[in-house]
Amino acid sequence: MKKFVFVLLAVLLVSLPVLGQSDELRNLTDTQLRSLFESVKAEITRRGLDAVEMTLQEGKYIIGRDIPAGSYRITCLSTEGESLNNMYNSLGSAYDNLDSSSGTNWGSLFGALGGMMQELSELEVEILGSYGDVLNRVTLKKDASADITLSEGTALQISEGTAKLISK
Repeated sequence: MKKFVFVLLAVLLVSLPVLGQSDELRNLTDTQLRSLFESVKAEITRRGLDAVEMTLQEGKYIIGRDIPAGSYRITCLSTEGESLNNMYNSLGSAYDNLDSSSGTNWGSLFGALGGMMQELSELEVEILGSYGDVLNRVTLKKDASADITLSEGTALQISEGTAKLISK
């Protein structure tokens, strides 16, 4: 019986500060509670706990549903030209293996073509309005970045590659 009373007292002592905090919040005026809430939100932002970082594949993303509205830095991670470059290099190597007697260096020919494809390729980023009209268009080469602002009710469309989106 003594153990039971001891455990009960220990539980009550631990829970009293928590109960007191709830009462403290209830005793705040609406203005004080809103002020406290804004202070907490500001501290969360200061610590970077609300930061958004995501990798986006080709596609259309609705702002407010798929991505929160806000200011972002978008960086091109890859372009379709990289895939084409890899394909042309593989194709050149395959031709070299099949046609070793002609003396033609298919690998370097196809490699040069693939390199041109990669060099010319860019990631296309479009911010679309509610009727699909293009509000802003940015094209980025690999590893290049741009600052964009995404507003509620718009869409972000990524074409010909992948990108990283980081909130500012």
